[in-house]
Amino acid sequence: MTAEDRTLVMYGDGVRDAARRMLPKLPDACFVPAGTEALRAAVKDGLAQVVLVAGMDGQVAFLDGAGVLESITLDMDGGAALAAEVAAAPTARDAYALWEAAGRLGPCGRELCRRTAGELERLAAEAAGSAASPVAAQVVLVDAAGERMVGMYGRMAR
Repeated sequence: MTAEDRTLVMYGDGVRDAARRMLPKLPDACFVPAGTEALRAAVKDGLAQVVLVAGMDGQVAFLDGAGVLESITLDMDGGAALAAEVAAAPTARDAYALWEAAGRLGPCGRELCRRTAGELERLAAEAAGSAASPVAAQVVLVDAAGERMVGMYGRMAR
């Protein structure tokens, strides 16, 4: 089994083309819309690595959305005032704009990617019926247009 056979690239809404550009050597069969069912099925098929390319909405969908962006803002030294604005933001895209305007998009975006990667690995471990994740997760945050990478976090497959 090749590394390509054991890699799953999940992409968020509107970013399939960006994901393909980021990983041009992988075959089309490796690319699927983001979702827990795709991840679970791939784990059962021997997945070694998952890469998620998504915007804020796509990543928050994997996390317990209530308060996660506010928590990230506080943890990344965004301050209480910005955290309150982020908590009140109607959408994840609005929170993205707030982070960007405050100059906190870099650290907050990386932390969002870190937390999302951890959740993907937790879901993979659950799907495998194991305490440890059988996969390495990499997560890429793209801008609202789905064109530019603004943050990433991850581990390489074993």
